[in-house]
Amino acid sequence: MNKKTFKTTVLLVVITLTTISSCTRVSEKSKAFTVRISDKPQTFCNPLGIVVGSERARRLGEPVVVLHQNDYYLFTGGGGYWCSDNMRDWNYISAPDFPRGCPSVISDGEKLIASGDKGRHDVFASTDPKSGKWTKVGEYQRDYGDADMFLDDDGRYYMYWGWSQVLPFQGVELDPENGFKEKGEPVTLFFGDYESHGFERRRNKDVIFPYFNHRPYFPEESPWIEGPWMIKHNGKYYLQYAAIGLEFASYSHGIYLAHNPLGPFEYSPHNPLTFKTTGFMVGAGHGSTFHDKNGQLWTICMVPSSYGGGRGSSELALFPTAVDAEGVMHSNTAFGDYPQYYPGIKKDAVDNNFAGWMLLSNKKYVEVTSTLEGFNAANAVDENFRTFWCAETGDPGEYMTIDLGKECHIYALQVNFDQHGVNRPAPRGFGFGGGGGLDRYQSYTIEVSNDNKDWSMLVDKSNNTQDLRHDYTELAEPVKARYVKLTNVFTHDEGKFAVKDFRVFGNPDAATFTKVKDVTVVRDPEDPRDATILWQPVEGADGYVVQYGIEPDKLYNNYMIYDGYTMTIHSLNRDEKYYFEVEAFDSGTDYYKERTEQTMGRGAEIELTQGGGAGIGFARGEMIERKMIVEGKNEYVFENITPGQYTLRHTFGPVLWRGQLTGTELTGSSGRITVTDTLSDLGVGTKVLGQMEMQVIPGKDSGKLVVILRYDNP
Repeated sequence: MNKKTFKTTVLLVVITLTTISSCTRVSEKSKAFTVRISDKPQTFCNPLGIVVGSERARRLGEPVVVLHQNDYYLFTGGGGYWCSDNMRDWNYISAPDFPRGCPSVISDGEKLIASGDKGRHDVFASTDPKSGKWTKVGEYQRDYGDADMFLDDDGRYYMYWGWSQVLPFQGVELDPENGFKEKGEPVTLFFGDYESHGFERRRNKDVIFPYFNHRPYFPEESPWIEGPWMIKHNGKYYLQYAAIGLEFASYSHGIYLAHNPLGPFEYSPHNPLTFKTTGFMVGAGHGSTFHDKNGQLWTICMVPSSYGGGRGSSELALFPTAVDAEGVMHSNTAFGDYPQYYPGIKKDAVDNNFAGWMLLSNKKYVEVTSTLEGFNAANAVDENFRTFWCAETGDPGEYMTIDLGKECHIYALQVNFDQHGVNRPAPRGFGFGGGGGLDRYQSYTIEVSNDNKDWSMLVDKSNNTQDLRHDYTELAEPVKARYVKLTNVFTHDEGKFAVKDFRVFGNPDAATFTKVKDVTVVRDPEDPRDATILWQPVEGADGYVVQYGIEPDKLYNNYMIYDGYTMTIHSLNRDEKYYFEVEAFDSGTDYYKERTEQTMGRGAEIELTQGGGAGIGFARGEMIERKMIVEGKNEYVFENITPGQYTLRHTFGPVLWRGQLTGTELTGSSGRITVTDTLSDLGVGTKVLGQMEMQVIPGKDSGKLVVILRYDNP
């Protein structure tokens, strides 16, 4: 994080070790740092928005990034892949022969070698991957689930695989001279162990969307371990694995360590490697770790997503990673869904990659043109990708305006769209979109203002041709504004205008980070995987980052919590002692706090009835109207009053006034008050603060009865 660190040490009680080379994932000496991107945009914001031209958004999962012959290649499955010179500007390459399934791709420096998995046995190679042409060079003799081929620096090839709740990770040497057939017998490497490793816990309370819908999830289940990825560093072998399943917020990576490519392997007590359970984007599993062109490490992950109330799918996220002086690999996921710099911009990115642009839109007041029942406007500023605001229509002109509370310096924006009421067949299987491109997708404008009246155009995507579910814009220059308006121009597939979260970033100079004192941690004696952390709130803080680890100077894991000062975590390793720190962060703005007395009423109601007798029963004349007393409103008007007997009372309570109103009192053109009365004192506790009064004002054909709350001694 690009900020001051601090040490509030609480004794209690986590490493991950690795590195890879640009081609073969073998360690290399660190390089002199060179700035690779000097123009704008320089930042990205997770989840990543990577599309295939004008096609519909694809499911993106099981990502592999390989640096081959000075270009980055991104693989997420069959049919094609992306190539980039800078990890920012991606070109899609169609490759019909590229193997399907979870990809396994390596570089030997001259060619890329790739295979799929789960029943797909063919091995392909390409000496010109930019052409999309691949040639079969071998065939496996067994099914490999979530396979990863690894080329050691001695030229020997290995295969690692595993995808199960009960089966282990396994490994075997391969013979490239014999069609990549196995050499020797497979070796069992390790199993899941959720009773010892808290981050592997498959708790039903962490389920985002049910991938398995044929039965309820048990309170705890054996973890799925999947997605092997082998890395070698300083002569040691680090086998990366994913746990526990995409449908869980705690989806993440861990590491096992060995001195030989086939083990024996030992668990790394600093696990997990990537872990993010809070914020707009959660989950960080089944991916790969790679060197950028400066030799710095990055981990690309598969993260859960959901659109249109569907079953759920996956997208991508990127985190800076490093190996410390003691060989501990760690990633930085704190502020991991805020703007980050692209690879090749910041040296020591694991500590310096956060742009410092704070989230300004979270929990702010939102004004909208319309709201579909059940999809409230506050959903668009709640940092929860599972909720969304939905307008009543998808018509042009539907809008939402965020009041930031004060003038802010805005540096970037991210619009995260959902889908609702679309006229399109649901995609098959587990995922969304892909194929069947349109000429136009969700189109919109973003304007800014300081008075909510005069607006300046900031972003104009009125004719958007790409299906960007997470549309991130880094501004060429920051702007000052208090109000930010997102306006619908066009919604594709006849859907309604739906926004998961409209996120506004900025105020780097106003942001503060404060060391929190008096941190208390209680670890569950019956289940040491659990700990509850409580700290003294910092006035005005937007939220807190809770960092923890098994050494005071290696607090490599974290949780983020907004607007709170306590949390219980379930991710600790049973047999380790931990240290904890808490840091408050503040964007320089205040959250909008709804006062229900203002928006809904104080809980005091008055009613006016006509006719009926003088009894105290509830059947006492015809109900004219009931009104809820609201904070800040001191006048309540009952219209269209005609001659007759009336009763004004506290609903279900005592009578405030009863009497006969005549035609003389209710009709006329002078507007003079014809009837007045003091109904009651007003106050709080033992103090009288004013009086409740009543007035009758005549009109042309009927009059009105006015109740006034007059506070003479506020």
